[in-house]
Amino acid sequence: MQKPKGADTVITFFDNLKDLALLVILIASMVYRRQLKLTKWQGTLTIGEWTMYIMLSIALPLYAVLYIAFILGT
Repeated sequence: MQKPKGADTVITFFDNLKDLALLVILIASMVYRRQLKLTKWQGTLTIGEWTMYIMLSIALPLYAVLYIAFILGT
């Protein structure tokens, strides 16, 4: 039995929507890390801000490396 053509369109739409959401999250993370860096430069960060700063400082480069490895692997 064949899949209906409409199902492919819906799956493609949701896949593109997922990629767009990931891009928005990535850009927001970079902007927030920049804001935390400026706050750190002006004064002291709270414990929560330090935690986010460290997590974003590790997560963003790690994501970039894994994304490049994934692209080169396929």
